[in-house]
Amino acid sequence: MNDLNQTPNANRLHIAIYGKRNSGKSSLINALTNQDVALVSDIAGTTTDPVYKAMEVRGLGACVFIDTAGFDDEGELGELRIQKTRQTLPKADIAILLFSNPDFSMENPGWKYSKPTVFRSSPL
Repeated sequence: MNDLNQTPNANRLHIAIYGKRNSGKSSLINALTNQDVALVSDIAGTTTDPVYKAMEVRGLGACVFIDTAGFDDEGELGELRIQKTRQTLPKADIAILLFSNPDFSMENPGWKYSKPTVFRSSPL
C-alpha cells in the first residue's frame, strides 16, 4: 500500500461523490472515512464548498474523497455551489453518483462522465 504521507496529492486516487441536495453525499463520506468529515443536516444546501478528505484505503492505497454540493441547487448562491461542484469533475478518477429515483434519467444533471462511475441509490 502507498504511504499517504509520501504520496503527492496529484498521485492519489480521487473519488468524488455527486448527487442532488440531501441525497446522502455527506453521510456517505462520513461513513467511508469513519469520521465526521462533512456536516450532515436535513437542511438542503448545507454543503457549500467541496470537502476533501485524504486517507489510506485498503486495496486502493492513498485516496482523496470529495464531498460536493448538490447539482440541483437553486438561486444565485446555488449556482456558485454548482460551479464549485463542476470544478471537481476533472479531478475525480472515480465518480459516485447518489440518487433516490429508480429512473436515473430523472436525476442526471446532463454532465458527461468520462471516469468510472458508481451509481448508488440512497438512502444509505
